[in-house]
This record gives sequence, C-alpha cells and structure tokens, in this order.
Amino acid sequence: MRLKTIVALTDFSAQAEQCLDRAALLARVHQAELRILYGAKVPSAKFSDPYARLEQRGRQLARRHGITAVAVSGSGDLLADALAHTRDADLLVMDRRSHRTWHSFWRGSTTEQVIHCATCPVLVVQQRAAGSYAQLLVAVDFSQVSRSLVRYASGFETGAAMELFHAIDVRNKTRLLCADAKASVVRAYRRLALKNAENRSFRFTDSFDARRNRVETLMGRGDPLVQITVQKQASKADLVVVGKSRPHAVVDWLLGSMARGLVKGLDCDVLVVPHDYHAAGAVGSATEGSPMGPGAMA
Repeated sequence: MRLKTIVALTDFSAQAEQCLDRAALLARVHQAELRILYGAKVPSAKFSDPYARLEQRGRQLARRHGITAVAVSGSGDLLADALAHTRDADLLVMDRRSHRTWHSFWRGSTTEQVIHCATCPVLVVQQRAAGSYAQLLVAVDFSQVSRSLVRYASGFETGAAMELFHAIDVRNKTRLLCADAKASVVRAYRRLALKNAENRSFRFTDSFDARRNRVETLMGRGDPLVQITVQKQASKADLVVVGKSRPHAVVDWLLGSMARGLVKGLDCDVLVVPHDYHAAGAVGSATEGSPMGPGAMA
C-alpha cells in the first residue's frame, strides 16, 4: 500500500505543528505529496496572511524531508475545508481540537465531526513525531473488514511491530448473572467464550503469513474503550488503529462513537479508517460497529 496524497491541517499552534512533522515523515516514507491547509476556528491576529505562512512552512518541510509539500487554500470554514480535501486524499492528519461553540454541543468538537464524516482515514496526532511508529495496536473482531484493517495498518507503517486486540463480549455473562445462574454455568460460559475467541483468532492470523512472526493477538474482557486503554499502556503502543462504520447520527448520539471515544481517552496517536475505504494497492477498511462497536466486542 502506498499513500499518494496526505493533507495536514494546521493553525500554527505547537500542537498543530506536530501534525505537520508527522505528516511530513509519512509523506517521505510513502513518497506522497503533502498538502498543508490552514484551519482555525478563530483566525489568529498574529498571521495577517496565513497562506504566505503556509507556503513558507511547505518550503521548510520540503527541504527538511525531501518531499513535495504545497500550501492549499480554503474557504475559511474549517470543517467544510477539511472534509472537502478528504475526497481526493489518502490521509488527513490533524490534532485533537477540543474547542466547541454552543451550537456544536450536540455535534462534538471539530476533530469528532471530521472523524464522523470523513471518507478517507484520519490520523489524530497527539504526540511529538520523534520518528516512525514503532508499535501498533489494532482493534479487531476477526471479521473480513478486520482483515482489511490489519492489511491497511501493516502497509501504513511497514517497520512497526503489531498487536491485534479483541475484547470478548461479556453481555451474555451479565445476563446469566442477572438471571441468578449457577456459578458453574457462568464459568462454563466464560471458558466457551474464550475458546471460541481463540479459535477465531487462529483462523484470522493464518491469513497474515508474511507478518505472522511480528503479529501478536491479545484478548481482554469488558468494555472495549477501557480494555484498549489498558492494553495500550501495557504494550506501549504509539499508534492505535480502529475502524469506523458509515456515519449514523442517531446511533452516534445514543451510543457514542468508539473512534471518537478513543481519541478523547488515549494520549497516543489514533488512526481511524472508514469501513468502506479502499487504499491504493490494498483494501483498508474496518467497521467501528463491528471491530470495536458495542455490539461486537466485549
């Protein structure tokens, strides 16, 4: 898999500049064109001509990393500009923008809205780009779309070690406990659920022969958000990869978004790949409702 076009958002803040550094590193690895877009909810008075500053940063990044970096203009509407540029981009890189206005209370922050609506993968940068990613943690449910997600992740950062993480569904166990089932029945169910997950894991990893020695599959029990956060700390992952299903406003409002929850809850970078995204040279897709959604993982 090769990324051809990367778009990075910046408002020239220190956090946003980290995005440019990470985007430039990825552009160098993938020999991709880097497009820099200015985006700020409230334009800074320090920059009377943001586009001129963009062009300057583009030249600096091009010289430093040996890449093609160009400034692109926008309409001034941050969300609209970001989404417009995802239509023909292979990756959008941005920071975790938490600023809200009263009318965006129900919609979420800018980052959350972009993740919700973007048609290409979105990389949310939260750490300084000291080098290539070393440890990936990929959320899976052993489905076909999870296979696509793993293939995308392995092509995204080819030199990184990879862990696949699956959370075992405990909802049936909870129902058994609520029904006053015997302890022996609950224990038997837990053993059966674990055995089933292990069997699915073996079949799943058989499809990744080229990377089998570098891929480890781990499992946890309980809420996926909690389990992934715990596993991220244990594995020292510097990038968590998760899938995202098609936007559904009502479902997201009622249940919340797994990808958006991870961006809020984790302190590392998070890569969100849309369910139906197809990358050049590989299929990069996963479902948020499937690999990580409330109904699929436990």
